[in-house]
Amino acid sequence: MNGRLKPLADWDDDYVMALPTGEFDWIEYKASEKFASPSWEHDMSKYVSAWANYDGGYMIFGVKDPRLGEPLVIDGGIPLTIKPKLGDWLDDIIPYLLEPPLQKFSTCLIPPRSKMSKIASGNVLIAIHIPESDSAPHQALDHKYYQRLGRKLHPLKHRAIQDIIGRRRFPKIRTTILVHTGGGLSEPSVFWKMENLGAALARHWKVVVKFPTSVNNHDVIFPDEKVTYCETPDGKSFIELRIPQMMGSPLFPESDISRSFKLLPCSHQYPLKPSVTDIRITTFADEMPPFEEVIQLKDALRGTPRLLQHNNPRAG
Repeated sequence: MNGRLKPLADWDDDYVMALPTGEFDWIEYKASEKFASPSWEHDMSKYVSAWANYDGGYMIFGVKDPRLGEPLVIDGGIPLTIKPKLGDWLDDIIPYLLEPPLQKFSTCLIPPRSKMSKIASGNVLIAIHIPESDSAPHQALDHKYYQRLGRKLHPLKHRAIQDIIGRRRFPKIRTTILVHTGGGLSEPSVFWKMENLGAALARHWKVVVKFPTSVNNHDVIFPDEKVTYCETPDGKSFIELRIPQMMGSPLFPESDISRSFKLLPCSHQYPLKPSVTDIRITTFADEMPPFEEVIQLKDALRGTPRLLQHNNPRAG
């Protein structure tokens, strides 16, 4: 999400007009009049709480909130004179919209880039970026903790607040799986990478991957791995691949570990039930609760539209 956008200092009115629209939980557009509302501080504190508590987000004032499928429209912007030293005022007030105060955020005043700009002379757009906070959970001015689901703000329940507190002690895991179907000199393979995006060390870890038994209409095997063929409660087949900690190495904060697994098409001695169509990953790390991720097979596929057959072994 956030990594796909430029730093706020590089934004101009053309860049704002090219921002995405839709039912996103990480970006919000507000008309200029909303910035002048007497309830601005209380309303803004809820958004800041939600984004700081989870994955971060952006607020842009001076742009009409578009309906689904409609383009963005700049409404003229906010007068620079609405507050003395407007940029400094934002930097001073935003941290204290929350308890505890926010430590990291950024703001930007975007002036008109040319005479053809939809931003009026003497006006600006206001862009605010709230990253996920290391000090979460953060309470809004109404003494509630928030999260953003779709385009709506929701107060957090007690269990969710406890989970946010607990993540300071646990690694923040993200898994990437790419299924290369082969081509040229390369053979089919599965690439797995686990990243620790948090600040906590994963000293001991293990990963269980539930992988489809069929890729591009070919039954598949991991010829060099010890795997188990299993079925879901609704009768779909999958391959259970366990990835143990390698060489006893922990997963340090802001580091990653990766590995490739050879994948081959095969002919099973006995027919399998229809395959699952997604890849499910469960990561275990120290005292962290098991962390589950789901990747659709179609999103992981890379290479040719079919699984190239370098050989066609039989699997039991």
